[in-house]
Amino acid sequence: MEIKWLNTFSIAAEELNYRKTAEKLYITQPAVSLHIRQLEEELQETLFEKKGRHIQLTEFGRIFRIEAMSLIQNYENVLQKMKSVKQGYHKTFTIGMTSLLIDSIFPSIIRRYQEKNHDIELAIQVTESSQLQKMIEDDQIDIAFSCLPSSSGSLFCKKLFSDSITLAVPHDGYDSETAPPLDPYGLMNQSIIFTHHHPGYWDLLKREIQRYVPSSRFLRITQSHAAKRFIQEGMGISFLPSFAINREIQEGRMLAIDTPFLDLPSCSIYSLHKYDHSYEEEFLAFVNSFLLA
Repeated sequence: MEIKWLNTFSIAAEELNYRKTAEKLYITQPAVSLHIRQLEEELQETLFEKKGRHIQLTEFGRIFRIEAMSLIQNYENVLQKMKSVKQGYHKTFTIGMTSLLIDSIFPSIIRRYQEKNHDIELAIQVTESSQLQKMIEDDQIDIAFSCLPSSSGSLFCKKLFSDSITLAVPHDGYDSETAPPLDPYGLMNQSIIFTHHHPGYWDLLKREIQRYVPSSRFLRITQSHAAKRFIQEGMGISFLPSFAINREIQEGRMLAIDTPFLDLPSCSIYSLHKYDHSYEEEFLAFVNSFLLA
């Protein structure tokens, strides 16, 4: 069974048209037919059947398609791994994190780790906290930094740190000496409040806001970097972890406002990993050395 047969079958199963398959693969239509026929002879089963002028997968073909995709992915993974070895890497380490952490100290930590460990190839997957646990369980990533703790007893889960959240508003253009005092209650009453860019605290916080500012208006924005951009454009305000807006505050693009009338929750970041291997433990120790500094 050759990988080129599997590739041809995979495209044909998607297009259900030999001509389009040939065009995608830059081969002739007879070559497509030959690859499918050779694969069918190897499997001793029919993969496609004609339906009028079109083709469709047989029942066996639908089942085999899933296995073929897995074989192709494994083949590509092996090639990538061998390419990394040729380039001097002895290990590929895949890290998952949320977009919230991309706007923090974490990219700097990862850069320094890479500079210290030239034989380790790093890959970064950015996704939602709710998806990171499954990616760990399915061995798609080696370690994750999530806004949510693990709900699985089979994973190692550790709280790395907790941080306060604060009301982030657009900068008003004044310096700290001439700026008039800002009224947080008035801002929350007049501005749109962006919500749900963090999975852990918004349900509780939204109820707290409605308790003290009943006329508040909300807009759900599920990505923290999008919420920050909209705040800087003057389109609204939001509550964000302090570590996520430090740069914007230092650069004069945002202001952090105290809201003493609100009981604000904290934001926690957790590390998740499946295996108790030395790479995971060494990497976590490296991360902690910066977080605790």
